[in-house]
Amino acid sequence: VSNYTALLLSRDGGTLYLGARELLLAVNTSHFHPGAPARRLPWGADEEKKRQCVFKGKDPQRDCHNYVKMLLQLNSTHLYTCGTCAFSPACTYINVQHFSLERDRSGKVLLEDGKGRCPFDPEYRSTAVMVDGELYAGTVSNFQGNEPTISRSQESRIALKTENSLNWLQDPVFVGSAYLRESLPAGNPEGDDDKVYFFFSETGKEFDYFENTIVSRIARVCKGDQGGERVLQRRWTTFLKAQLLCSHPEDGFPFNVLQDIFVLTPGQLHWRDTLFYGVFTSQWNKGGLGSSAVCAFPMRSVQQAFAGLYKEVNRETQQWYTDTGPVPEPRPGTCITSHTRHLKINSSLQMPDRVLNFIKDHFLMDSPVRSQPLLLQSRLRYHQIGVHRTQGLHGTYDVLFLGTDDGRLHKAVRVDHGVHIIEEIRLFPAGQPVLQLLLDQDKAGA
Repeated sequence: VSNYTALLLSRDGGTLYLGARELLLAVNTSHFHPGAPARRLPWGADEEKKRQCVFKGKDPQRDCHNYVKMLLQLNSTHLYTCGTCAFSPACTYINVQHFSLERDRSGKVLLEDGKGRCPFDPEYRSTAVMVDGELYAGTVSNFQGNEPTISRSQESRIALKTENSLNWLQDPVFVGSAYLRESLPAGNPEGDDDKVYFFFSETGKEFDYFENTIVSRIARVCKGDQGGERVLQRRWTTFLKAQLLCSHPEDGFPFNVLQDIFVLTPGQLHWRDTLFYGVFTSQWNKGGLGSSAVCAFPMRSVQQAFAGLYKEVNRETQQWYTDTGPVPEPRPGTCITSHTRHLKINSSLQMPDRVLNFIKDHFLMDSPVRSQPLLLQSRLRYHQIGVHRTQGLHGTYDVLFLGTDDGRLHKAVRVDHGVHIIEEIRLFPAGQPVLQLLLDQDKAGA
């Protein structure tokens, strides 16, 4: 078994599902140890797809297999999974009880087109979250891998995606996504909508330097978005993004490449207290060859950035600048709220054309979401992060689990304004990075 590219813990914490090359596994977590027995579910690319993959010039050993890239809980009875299927991505359903792929009446596996949901290339990083039976995904939607997309699909509503021709995304590398119930508590005066957040690094076109500058981003869309009526049909009307800036407090040196994100929310009703923990590296070397930083961004700072000024792009020169001019009403990129309902706008389909035309060129916020490192490492790179909030004798503490690029796991505690490493565990031989880290919140404090 190779290429474990997807992990999912069942809601009761009793089963760990793994997606690998041509195979899915289910492991009982109470008997979890190297070599533990696992239920196996083969899911390979069919021979015709493999032949087409080779014909298109791909490597038959590396590229022309099915790499499972996504495993999500659809409901209590089924999982939803997607794989590369020899550069012809497909998705299907897993019956949890029997741990089997769902089939139609003729006995064939029920397959759905995975384009826009799952990458073609097994090396490409993507992200997805399931919200009430609808899939929100960040990936690439074509064979060449040069059409990035953030999309929503499934169920009965209109499928939405980012607009490629407007370059809302610039060669992104997706690292995570999260769903926050910002409509809660029910009956609150703002009447805001739930949101889905995406985290990635991409080329920062607003920085006109000699080389391509990478920037880290947080982007968001509204759950209730239905696209526009005339402008932005079948496209997001609420897509906005802002820079996540994790920089050294003394010299401002930027750790500009986001490697992983963990969204720590105390509970659905307390979404305003959410903390976005990220591990960052830099595209530039400083001191040693490998360096990384851990930064945390409070929801308050994220909201301030999305409520601030917009940047505007000049389509002829591709230059970016701060737009200090008048902003249409209701505020572009906003969800449907009590305020928009007061204006008799109850759906994105009723948004005025001037608002939607504005958002086409004003999808980037002017102010970054800033943070300073809680932890700096000059000689190693962190790849993965998980965070557990625990109750101690003197209050609550955030315990961080950090996977390195050389096979180690650091356990660290956040105290006041810093993070202190309290334990190091060697997981893999040196040179083998920690590529996936999944935290069981119920057992993390044990």
